[in-house]
Amino acid sequence: NPMFVGRIISQDGKTAAIYVPLEKGANGKEIADNIREFVRQQGGPENYYVAGDPVARDTFGAEMFKLMAIFAPMAGLVMFAVRYLMFRDLFLSVALMMDAMIAIVWSMGLLIGLGFPIHVMSSMAPVFLMAIATDSIHIFNEFYFRYKEERDKKAAIIKTMQAVGRPVRYTALATAAGFSVLLFMNIIPVKVFGGLVAFGTVILRVLSFTFVPAMFTFVTAESVEKASQGEEIGTSRTSLFLGRLAGLGAHRPWTVVLTGLVFFAAAAAGTTRIVVNNNMVEWFKKSSEVRTADRVMNKALGGTSLGYLVVSSKEGEDEFIKTPQALRHIEGLQRRLENLPYVGKTTSVVDYVKRINRVLHKDDQAYDRVPESKEMVGQYLFLFSMSAKPSDLDNVVDPFFKQANVWVQLKTWDAKAMRRVIEAAKEYQRENPLAMEIKPAGIAYFNLVWNDEVLWDMIKGFLMALVVIFVILAVNFRSPKWALVGYVPLLFTVILIYGAVGFMGKDFDMPISVLSCLSLGMAVDFSIHFINRFRQRLEEGRTAPDPESIEKALVWTAARPGKGILRNAILFAAAFSVMLFAPLTPYVTVGAFIV
Repeated sequence: NPMFVGRIISQDGKTAAIYVPLEKGANGKEIADNIREFVRQQGGPENYYVAGDPVARDTFGAEMFKLMAIFAPMAGLVMFAVRYLMFRDLFLSVALMMDAMIAIVWSMGLLIGLGFPIHVMSSMAPVFLMAIATDSIHIFNEFYFRYKEERDKKAAIIKTMQAVGRPVRYTALATAAGFSVLLFMNIIPVKVFGGLVAFGTVILRVLSFTFVPAMFTFVTAESVEKASQGEEIGTSRTSLFLGRLAGLGAHRPWTVVLTGLVFFAAAAAGTTRIVVNNNMVEWFKKSSEVRTADRVMNKALGGTSLGYLVVSSKEGEDEFIKTPQALRHIEGLQRRLENLPYVGKTTSVVDYVKRINRVLHKDDQAYDRVPESKEMVGQYLFLFSMSAKPSDLDNVVDPFFKQANVWVQLKTWDAKAMRRVIEAAKEYQRENPLAMEIKPAGIAYFNLVWNDEVLWDMIKGFLMALVVIFVILAVNFRSPKWALVGYVPLLFTVILIYGAVGFMGKDFDMPISVLSCLSLGMAVDFSIHFINRFRQRLEEGRTAPDPESIEKALVWTAARPGKGILRNAILFAAAFSVMLFAPLTPYVTVGAFIV
């Protein structure tokens, strides 16, 4: 019986499906857990699998809450350990952690206080803020250098804030602006995420200028002396290495530039391979219950992802669906869709009419077709509604037979699969013109719309952020030329990341799109600090810069502020490294590319 095969039972008769409609607001994970517990108590040799969008969505939400509670503290502990290994000062390591935790508590408190729910994007905000808090390391780095020079704690604090105050302020402004552009997007979770991280970034910088210097005053001179050991440029192995690296760039600029251009060109080629797509089931690891169930059901049955095509008369004609022309048109549409690689099964009122016609003619296969008259179709459907539950027909046709609902079962949750279904339906309409409209609907279509709205919003926001950040760089450096210099590592970093995404064959999905904002903030942070301190060093010479003084300034910048940049990068990577161990792939993806 084609009404059952592929929907209720597999072709080989080894798999049967039970469909569980959920009421609005029901929690798919809780229901799935109850079903699993029930079948476990019943025993038996059968294997049971629970799949579907509500199960995947609510399971992801539950896991997301767990990860938010686990990974933010873990990121903090890792940062604390790395920070302590850098400076060997327990008190100031705690101060840096308090800086981050205050901003996170205030930000998440504001989120909850305003009544917003925790979404997959906002759940990542604590780890993002933990990483952004690492920018304070520049204050710590400079403080120890200044203390070695001044030998006075208060003077070292003042000199430190004078030296790094401007770059720290503008890095915060650029990072906050990069996330703030998301407030102009259309999707609420994207807006909330952007506003949340931007607010947290501002709080972090306010604390950097108030809380962090205040904490320095509580540290004993002996502790500072001990922690600042090895911070001299001439003795620190890290500073010496960075100085030699800068010297290489100064002596062989064309070699460095050409090497960079080769990598840039290769990465740019990789970006052309990127495909914009979203698949929530693939946010779980292959061994997870959700993904295993989805894989088994898609192999045995028509598919777990359900989309609809609503067919109606352009004139709104009553009983239009009963006409043989309309039914044959729908049947042809079904056959066209079933030829697509992602479509496992289609069902419509046509299948009911054909089955009734065949059964009433002694199961003669010759009658497995649409009847010749509208009246005959009407009689068949009336007879069926009297002998079965009326709700059976409600799933495929409206009470006035103005509209028909074609069920399309897809064997993948890829958004591009539903896009291909819609394109095929439009092609069929062009080739077989009839006064009929076809509109997509269903959870598969929702995922497609979500894919387009969220991901293209993120791309639009990313491009807006590029413009805003360039303006901020130009204002900070008071020169478009220096802004362009600061822009180069920013663009290089972003292109390199997305080039790797393209070559790896990963889809441009929501987790990858989140990287655009973060990579901008990370790259512009390093650029602002390096260029600001380099220009400061040149101005200290009080003479017109010559090649020798420029080289010395470059080496000094790489060896001294550059050490803070390196420490910042290490702390940044350390904060996100904990996400590599998450059971959900979005966290792993973001963690891997940031590290």
